[in-house]
Amino acid sequence: MRVVLRSAVLSVLIFIGCFSQAENFSGQVFTNGKIITVNQNFDIVEALAIRGGKFLAVGSNKQVLEAAGSNAEIIDLKGRTVIPGFIDGHAHMDREGLKFILPSLQGVHSIEDILAVVRQEVKNKKPGEWIVTMPIGDYPDFNKKPSQLKEKRYPTRWDLDRVAPNNPVYIKGRWFYWSFDSPIVSIANSYALKLAGISNETQAPYPALKILKNSLGVPNGIFEEPGPLTAIEYSLMKVAPRFSHQDRVDALIYSMQQYNTVGTTSVYEGHGVAPPVIQAYKELHEQGKLTVRSHLVMSPAWDTVAKVKPLTIMRNWASYLSGKGTGDELLRISGIYTAVGNSRVDDIRRKDSNYPNWSGFSVDVLLPKDRASLFDLLSASAKTNIRAHAITYLEKDIDQHLQVLEKVHQETPIDKKRFVMEHVSFVSEQNQHKIKKLGVIPTVIPGPMIWKSGLRQTRNLEPVKANTYVPLKSFVDKGIPFVIGTDNMPYNPLHALWASVTRVDATTGKVSSPEQRISRKEALKALTINAAYLSYEEDIKGSIEVGKLADMAILSKDYLTVPDEEIRHIEVLMTLLGGQVVFKSENY
Repeated sequence: MRVVLRSAVLSVLIFIGCFSQAENFSGQVFTNGKIITVNQNFDIVEALAIRGGKFLAVGSNKQVLEAAGSNAEIIDLKGRTVIPGFIDGHAHMDREGLKFILPSLQGVHSIEDILAVVRQEVKNKKPGEWIVTMPIGDYPDFNKKPSQLKEKRYPTRWDLDRVAPNNPVYIKGRWFYWSFDSPIVSIANSYALKLAGISNETQAPYPALKILKNSLGVPNGIFEEPGPLTAIEYSLMKVAPRFSHQDRVDALIYSMQQYNTVGTTSVYEGHGVAPPVIQAYKELHEQGKLTVRSHLVMSPAWDTVAKVKPLTIMRNWASYLSGKGTGDELLRISGIYTAVGNSRVDDIRRKDSNYPNWSGFSVDVLLPKDRASLFDLLSASAKTNIRAHAITYLEKDIDQHLQVLEKVHQETPIDKKRFVMEHVSFVSEQNQHKIKKLGVIPTVIPGPMIWKSGLRQTRNLEPVKANTYVPLKSFVDKGIPFVIGTDNMPYNPLHALWASVTRVDATTGKVSSPEQRISRKEALKALTINAAYLSYEEDIKGSIEVGKLADMAILSKDYLTVPDEEIRHIEVLMTLLGGQVVFKSENY
């Protein structure tokens, strides 16, 4: 891994030169802190200075104050810890705000509670206007089961009709990955079913999608689908209103605010971003409203592209997707999400490829096998210098992907292209060596994969096998620059750091694969400088060093010394993006 970092000594030398004329200084000086630079030596210093959106000096109180002179705005950190702004390596940031766009069914305990929410919405609607709500349940999972409601069942079309006879009502199904629980349930009232053309004779578009009925064979308005992806809003309930462009813009604004509150200053969207979401990012960028630096990977909508070979298409895309891509320090797009395959659900969803719904990525992101193989797709990526990203959650996917990449590498070397494997889980010793050889960057999601499911995945395995599950320590020992992401579950990077350091299981409190625990230092690197390396930006961000973008977070407690359990409860007191405050806690 090539990371161009300067030591504290070099910082001081540059620092002295920058402040040869202190009277011209206009910026901020932070003193009396514990500033974790995450530079090459992982130095800890007392003070820093910011000017023009960049770190102008890093060193001791005396050095910074003497050089800054009397014109500096001085902020006394009072011993608080400062870290580089978090770079979430797998964020899905746009999705967070979508949880708050629609009317909420938060805190409902009965069908009557649900009807009360719908009744209130009716007051604000004209007859015939749609009412679309969030799924039944509480933030962030939205997964209230029938047994948790007073009536021990979900509301039916007839229940909803009682309060909204003149408005179509649709209760959306949740995003499967919020809870990893099936089935996904959505509900429509009689007016909505009529508009959708659903009758006693209506057949489901594929067998696993269930149209529930009463004893007389009449649809009761409840639909069930297995996870992870649903087809209901692309088929039977396609008539229901969808997230609009303005919804996505408003949601993204809210999302950025929330990510700023936890110290996140940059995100990397390696799973791919669909064109409608990219458009929301672009609009906010043009308006100067981005408060999180965003690196977007293209999520190709293959069914909107003529059925020609990937290499032909990607040669055209290379002008803006190759290498570091196109954009600036706030918004950049490069690379492509790659996957090959199809299913009945995919076939249904791909008929409406320009609507990503909850996902954020294109629904026809899978390149049909009849158009190209995985080798064809990755080979085209290598030849056009458009680096490939892939979700390799299953061990068989990692095996297959690395085998194909080895063949591609023989044809077109990729070891300098920083291809990405996301959501890695079980990574054998052999595959770890392949990752190292091919220069592939693995991204890991400690929240859902270690905290929520680590013990469930490993408890019945032999120790040697269990030790390959999200093998962070093995990555460290082999010098593999892995990156940590939150996957928006939860979006707090400090929770991801805690899960990486402790590997504590959410249900039992026990530790999964304890030999794979890593130090706090290595975990922090994976959410800062390693993540900057992921986006070819290790020279401009990811650490607190002279000349880099002044992205940083001030913490309520010392990340390096608090008891393990307190790591995830550390509060971010202030977040700065390019030296500008984008979040300030009431407690600061």
